[in-house]
Amino acid sequence: MQKEKFSEWPLTDVFGICRQTILPIYRQPTFDSALVTQLLFGECYRVITVSNDQQWFKILYEDTGFSGYIPSKLLKEIPANDYQIYLTNDFQIVTSPIAAIEYLGTNLYLLPGSRLHFSDLELFNWRDHIGFTGSVRSHAFRADRDQLIEIATKYINSPFQPGGRSIFGLDEEQAFPLIFMIAGYAWKAGKLPGKMVAAEEVLPGDIMILTESNIEKQRFAIYLGAEEVLWMDNRMRVSDFDEWLSFAKNIPGKQLVLESRSILD
Repeated sequence: MQKEKFSEWPLTDVFGICRQTILPIYRQPTFDSALVTQLLFGECYRVITVSNDQQWFKILYEDTGFSGYIPSKLLKEIPANDYQIYLTNDFQIVTSPIAAIEYLGTNLYLLPGSRLHFSDLELFNWRDHIGFTGSVRSHAFRADRDQLIEIATKYINSPFQPGGRSIFGLDEEQAFPLIFMIAGYAWKAGKLPGKMVAAEEVLPGDIMILTESNIEKQRFAIYLGAEEVLWMDNRMRVSDFDEWLSFAKNIPGKQLVLESRSILD
């Protein structure tokens, strides 16, 4: 029997929110497809297409620019007005390795980067109205260098996972934007944030980038001070700068360009 050709239809004004610990986003509309990314509890997205059998939605996560497919049964739709409010208003962002919230009558575990859409500017204390355990910070207040490093080092020993955005699995290209997002800074996919700084001016919390110019691949590290950097091979780790540089250069034929950028200043 000839396999039916997949087709999809554009949608407008359809928006959703992640209401589970991790929401996987697939490259193709099938469960055996590769992961593009993952969404964490409270992160919002825009629905851009639906499959003709209405079993899959293609979504766009505007904070990073990544798009991919989710099964229709995992769509948690929200009104367009709420979507805009959630994108522009302050929210609490989870910083503890594991947190928990009472949701639909049971405890739901939350990971770093999960969002609770309450503001520190509210007239009431939101903690008095929901059951929550863990630590959070207000996204409206950007972290300083020490706070950023504290956030980043919580990911030490997190294993590599393509498309991963959690302490249980991280994609290198998404791990560092996630860390800076938790700290209150934006970093869209494919766009380097902040401004370039000279090597002798690098400060703790600055990002270091090695670009493999021949294949347009980038490796990242966060400078921790005292010649130490946080970076990823098969896991997130801390080493001295020279070890990171040697690891990136260990394949012959690479043409590497090193630059440093400050996002915090």
